[in-house]
Amino acid sequence: MVTFLLSFFSKSHTMSGNETSAGPTSRIATSNVFLFVLLLITFVVGLVVNNLYLWVLHFRMSKTVNSTWFFHYIMANQVFTLALPFLAVQMLFHPHWILGLAMCKLINTSASVSMFGAVFVLTAISIDRYMLVFHPHWYRRHMKPRYATIICIIFWGFAILCSSPYLVFRQLKGNTTIQCYNNFNLSAKWETSQSQLQWSLFTFRFLVGFLLPLSIMLFCYVRIAWRIKKEKLVNSTKPYKIILFATVSFFICWFPYHLWYGMNVEKDRFGNKLMGALRIFSFCCTSFNFCFTPIFYLFIVESFKKVFKKSTLTLIESPCPHVYSSIHRAPTFLPVFSEFPSS
Repeated sequence: MVTFLLSFFSKSHTMSGNETSAGPTSRIATSNVFLFVLLLITFVVGLVVNNLYLWVLHFRMSKTVNSTWFFHYIMANQVFTLALPFLAVQMLFHPHWILGLAMCKLINTSASVSMFGAVFVLTAISIDRYMLVFHPHWYRRHMKPRYATIICIIFWGFAILCSSPYLVFRQLKGNTTIQCYNNFNLSAKWETSQSQLQWSLFTFRFLVGFLLPLSIMLFCYVRIAWRIKKEKLVNSTKPYKIILFATVSFFICWFPYHLWYGMNVEKDRFGNKLMGALRIFSFCCTSFNFCFTPIFYLFIVESFKKVFKKSTLTLIESPCPHVYSSIHRAPTFLPVFSEFPSS
């Protein structure tokens, strides 16, 4: 199968104008096949894990502020997961695009919406944890699940708004080799400002989708860790591990993507090999973030591991999981941050 794909892709490059020699074409095809297989594996794992999480949250936990945050975070992961098969096809035949203009716009927009949605919810979670540690009584009295739901709906709307440029600028070009790309030169009057527009969009995505959320998370979690240590609220080191995992994983998973996105604006200044390697690495990190990070929650928080295991066994044993009423639901908590002190 892999040999067939390599042969097909090599022939496609030859027909598209002999842009590269056989050697580079083979190497490019190999990287594309690697990404294709990686994304399909990620799709299968992510689909199973995210659906299990959603089932546990819906059928086995009561609705609280914590469960609302986590439900929408998993939903953002699921949106990206459902786009993975199409992204895999895109990676396999890169730079060829075989899915048409509508899918060119829709897939890239969906991936962007999931990115912003997940980042916004993670930022809200860090603020939520901060308020529970520093203002627990006031926050518990005023913050209700319905307010968390409204906030998440606003997040989704803002995520769609932030991703709307893909609906405008994503276009197809080429005759023999069809490419899906961002066309910032929609009008002759904009030709001179094309670079400025690209940099403006990158700056907005970097600030809103990475730098600002990371700054808020660092502020909240550093203050929380300082409070825990100063007042000796817990004896375990688990909260520090949770804080470290939350911040470091966010940085590692998202920084390569934004670095590649920024370098791609001035891609003529960088070699094709460097850009290709960074593209693969950034996609690996992004896929890991969306589909594999939730798995680590099971290993970080022992209490959620028990509930998840029990619920999964129940799902396997019972053909009708919906028969469980709310009185049989497990206590609700947000796995990643459930062991933070709240007073």
